[in-house]
Amino acid sequence: MLHPEVARRMNLIANTCALYGIPFRITSTWRSRAAQERLYRAWLARGKTGLPAAPPGTSTHEYGLAFDADFPKEKTSAVVDIAARFGMVWFGPSDRVHFDPFGPALWREIISGR
Repeated sequence: MLHPEVARRMNLIANTCALYGIPFRITSTWRSRAAQERLYRAWLARGKTGLPAAPPGTSTHEYGLAFDADFPKEKTSAVVDIAARFGMVWFGPSDRVHFDPFGPALWREIISGR
C-alpha cells in the first residue's frame, strides 16, 4: 500500500502539473516483493537497459514510499521543481520516472543500516 503521505504528495504534484498543462501520468506505486523480483530479473535479462529496477528488498516501491510517473522529457525540469516543492526527490536521468522522499544517496544509506 502506498504510504498516505506519499500518496498526498503524489496527488499534489499531479494536480499542480495539470494546472500548468504538463501531462503527468502515474505508472507505478507500491509493489510487492514478487513484483519487484520480476522487474529486477527483466532488467537484468535486458542487459540493464531501459528503466532500472532495484534488487528485491531495496526498492522504495516495496515500502510504499515511491511512485513512477510518465511525463514529457522536455518538461523534466518543471516536474522536478514541482516535485521538490512537495518534498519528493527525483532519482535523476538514469531513472527518470522515479520519485520518493529520500533520493538515491540517502536511501542507500538508510538500507545499509548506517
